[in-house]
Amino acid sequence: MINIKTYNEYREYMAAFKMKKLNLLTVVSRGGLGKTFIAEDELMTEAPLVFTGHVTPMALYKTLYERTREENDVIVIFDDVDGLMQNKTNVALLKQICDTRETKTVKYFTSSGMLADVPREFETNCKVLMLMNDMSPEDNNLRALMTRSHLVNFIPDDIEILDNMKSFGKDREILDFIAVYAPFSTSLNLRCYVRATELKASGLDWKLSIVNDLKVDPQLLEIHKLLKKYKTHKEREAHFSESRATYYRKLKYLLSKNPQLAELTK
Repeated sequence: MINIKTYNEYREYMAAFKMKKLNLLTVVSRGGLGKTFIAEDELMTEAPLVFTGHVTPMALYKTLYERTREENDVIVIFDDVDGLMQNKTNVALLKQICDTRETKTVKYFTSSGMLADVPREFETNCKVLMLMNDMSPEDNNLRALMTRSHLVNFIPDDIEILDNMKSFGKDREILDFIAVYAPFSTSLNLRCYVRATELKASGLDWKLSIVNDLKVDPQLLEIHKLLKKYKTHKEREAHFSESRATYYRKLKYLLSKNPQLAELTK
């Protein structure tokens, strides 16, 4: 297993996979980091086949067969592999498709007339990318597939995620607000920004949404608001929800990661 911590490294892996030298690559990260979007973006020129957890075995088999006839080494992306594993027939197909040999034989037997013009087996040199949210899935078959694969664990910290967010985010107020609280968090994801923009456009409390998404102490937000609203510590203490000692303890913690806010205390 290889741990990577930056978006540039992740894009490098996608660029390498695009060369079609890797038969099976698995990328694991928590949800909301943009791994599916980046994979599809980097591989766009190869027009990859993308399957999600909602595809039926018949559709999976037929689609792969038809595409293989056009391009034998087609790139195949399986997103939400855990969902695919809920169907036993999909499990059997995945085991064949994710064979690490250069040429794989894929078989599917059915009495359905929908596959009348499709052979019951075919060979393919497809290259497979599996995208997952869990490094330790419950499914034994999925764990077995992971052992065959080049396994990458994508673990950017919240500051790295914020830097990537700034590459596409346009609302500077939201980005600056997230920047204040990201240092206290280990759960920032790109969806946090999207939700905040929608709430802001609707006139709703987007700041509390961010704090909740980041699992940050809400009293840090309270301190932050007091710093902006009142000019003296005496006024802020009087309006703080807890004791004077707690006020100064939380203030010190907030400023420890955001020294630029110290200007508000002068």
